Amino acid sequence: MIVYSKKIIQFINDIKWMIKEIISKEIVLRVYGERFYDRAEGSSYPIRVVIYNNKSMLGYFDPSFYELGFHECLMYTKKEQLHSVIRHELAHYMTYINHGAFVSPHGHEFKDFCDRMRWGDDISKSTICLESEQNAPDVEENSVLRKVQKLMALAGSSNENEAEQAMIKSQQLLLKHNLESKYFEEKDEEKIVLKRVLKQKKENAKMRSIAHILSTFFVSTVYNRSKEHIYLEILGTPVNVDIAEYVADFLNSELERLWLQAQKMTSLKGMIAKNSFFLGLATGYCNKIQSLNKEYDKDITHALMVIEKKLTDAKEMVYQRLSHTKSSGNYCEKSGSLGELMGKQLSINPAINKSSGSAGTMIGFLG
Repeated sequence: MIVYSKKIIQFINDIKWMIKEIISKEIVLRVYGERFYDRAEGSSYPIRVVIYNNKSMLGYFDPSFYELGFHECLMYTKKEQLHSVIRHELAHYMTYINHGAFVSPHGHEFKDFCDRMRWGDDISKSTICLESEQNAPDVEENSVLRKVQKLMALAGSSNENEAEQAMIKSQQLLLKHNLESKYFEEKDEEKIVLKRVLKQKKENAKMRSIAHILSTFFVSTVYNRSKEHIYLEILGTPVNVDIAEYVADFLNSELERLWLQAQKMTSLKGMIAKNSFFLGLATGYCNKIQSLNKEYDKDITHALMVIEKKLTDAKEMVYQRLSHTKSSGNYCEKSGSLGELMGKQLSINPAINKSSGSAGTMIGFLG
């Protein structure tokens, strides 16, 4: 997953500075702000950097986002090692600009570019060994995931009272975890993670509804567009993002199932009715959760506001130039009202089963 903290933001800025130096002085292309130009200066490209910790490779270039990714462990390696990884990924970037996406990742086009730059085998070769102590899995957070999993499973019970109590307990457990979480203490080194989910061609009411529901799981959501798709990005602490990722996957199919169920109950049809149903369903579910929050005492209500402020600050740290859009379109009151009613009865019970890595030696692969 992509990771952020104040220290990591500084590391990203350092990498960007190194990238600009390599592009301007070694590749000899014009750099302007956070972009650089091709040889003919007819097109410009972004200098976009992220740090991740969930892949075995030390770096990658993703042409969908024009994104350069670097492993978090590189924060603690030698500067020469870091420069080699940066040059390697920039070679992929330049190969993509010059030849498109359909050439072999480490084919002759890639190697020819490295040769022209007089970058040695330590740059062009596809693997580099790196000794790295991986973070041990957080026992407490894994325990929270398992408990939430069990409660979400009970929330799908046919026994209405049992399902309602399980849903309430799962929310209370998440609330307790976030109130006690080290990630929300007043520290400079708190770490926030980001995951991309729900890849599709364009934003729609279903994606907006899922994003609205995910906000009840102590995460922030942002729409991010690549060249051909749009993603929902989930931002928050590791345990909250893991839960929200699986909830999003569950809702992606569950909302369609509920719409089919609604159609059997009524004569509703068409995209306006379907979109209104999804939006109403999200409203109904979120209203149910908000009614639970109103029952908490003033101290917990204040703590919830602190958590929300922390998420807002995290979003501003990660998305420094975030723009806002407003959705528009016709709305079917009948379909929306039915969705709201079914949203109040919605139970979320995805299977959460995720294994974590262990400490040891990592063999890093350059993308």
